[in-house]
Amino acid sequence: MNYLEFLKEKTKGYSLRLAFRLELESLLFGVSGLIPTALGVLIRGILFKIFCKECSGFSWIQPRVIFVHSERIKVGKLFGVNSNSYINGIGGIEIGDYVLLGSNVTISSGVHPIRGVNPPIITRQSIPKKIVIEDDVWVGSNAVIMPGIRIARGTVIGANSVVTKDTLPYTVMAGSPARVINRRDIDA
Repeated sequence: MNYLEFLKEKTKGYSLRLAFRLELESLLFGVSGLIPTALGVLIRGILFKIFCKECSGFSWIQPRVIFVHSERIKVGKLFGVNSNSYINGIGGIEIGDYVLLGSNVTISSGVHPIRGVNPPIITRQSIPKKIVIEDDVWVGSNAVIMPGIRIARGTVIGANSVVTKDTLPYTVMAGSPARVINRRDIDA
């Protein structure tokens, strides 16, 4: 398979408009990711508001955050995401109010089908699986949120965790796969 055949297969079902939008999104977020300080945060916040499906408030986006399919991402009030995170909204992502993502977080709402040996996995289309992150959630550095997951209100996801199932409200989750290690709604 040559490069053009590969691209044709990977973008099957994409309109020319969507392909152009994805390229522009990648270019603008990539370039704005090189701008440090509050000016960069302001520029990335404006770009995010323009490109995403819905953004109800202010977004604090650190340098080198990668958004893909931001037209399928909804965000509530006060959203913060730290450097080097990857957020792919191919299957849809809804993020509530007061959500903070640590650095190097991966949130991808698409699954690569693995059954069968043909065609090769890299050439297969992703299967969309919506992710919902409710209000007042903190996702620690290097965490991975798997496709199709709902993170309940008030959940804290520990650093280096892999979330493979829905969470309960106000729980502290950690590990790979993530499991409940504490609760936030109980006084210490």
